[in-house]
Amino acid sequence: MIEKANAKINLSLNCLGLRKDGYHELESIVLPVELHDTLVISILPKTTPDDFVVCDDFSLRISKYNLVHKMIDACRNKFHFKVNLSVEIHKNIFLQAGLGGGSADAAAAFRGIIRLFNLHPSEEEIKEICNSIGSDVLVQFYNKPAIVKGRGDELTFIEIPKTYYVLLVKSIYGSSTEQVFKEADKYSLETGDLTNVLKLFINEDLTELGKNVFNSLYKPASILQEKIIDTFNDVKKYGFEVVSMSGSGSTIFAISTNTKLLKKAEKELYFKGYQTILTKLIK
Repeated sequence: MIEKANAKINLSLNCLGLRKDGYHELESIVLPVELHDTLVISILPKTTPDDFVVCDDFSLRISKYNLVHKMIDACRNKFHFKVNLSVEIHKNIFLQAGLGGGSADAAAAFRGIIRLFNLHPSEEEIKEICNSIGSDVLVQFYNKPAIVKGRGDELTFIEIPKTYYVLLVKSIYGSSTEQVFKEADKYSLETGDLTNVLKLFINEDLTELGKNVFNSLYKPASILQEKIIDTFNDVKKYGFEVVSMSGSGSTIFAISTNTKLLKKAEKELYFKGYQTILTKLIK
């Protein structure tokens, strides 16, 4: 069983403060992109004592605390299958990047388990299981453009105008989501007008869109990791209409219709020492 785990970008993101349940109140426009990890999921022999999750990126520590392991356990508790599973994760999504790589892998594992056992979970069961794993898992389970609110459990799917190309650029330094949110709690964060951003995006007004996109977490993320500012400036100098940070960082993305310029930036920034990849949005 093979499942794609697509990355996402946050076209804009508001962090509205800490909730009573310990999560942060968020609102964001989340857009899936074609960049993806690949999961190979299979049933292990009955004599195998445990699930087996491996990854071809040795910098990713696979353990019982990995989100894919947690997803397997959550699904087994809910649907009561007895066998153990093997999951091979082939990584392409940058790590600690704000692209939802771990959440995407967990969501893909869930979709694969549903197919593997011919399950028919209700929307409420999907929501319950995804939210038990992490805030981005639900939107990445559906893999559709959406407005996401609450702790990630309130989705409104949207239609996007075209499959814009997206350049993703990250330094060798990653961002810890947990640390960024802890840092965010120290400040009064700036927020933006999500409705206006969505309107400009749907109307394909990239010039005005670039002036209005925002990410409340940019300040705390860049305080913890100053290289984010350098990355932003290095991408911005190419003159792309839309440049911003995704999630809690540290990836900076550019959206444009100028594929020649995007390819030029991808190549030059790679040779400058960045991780770069040119992908495009999924409608």
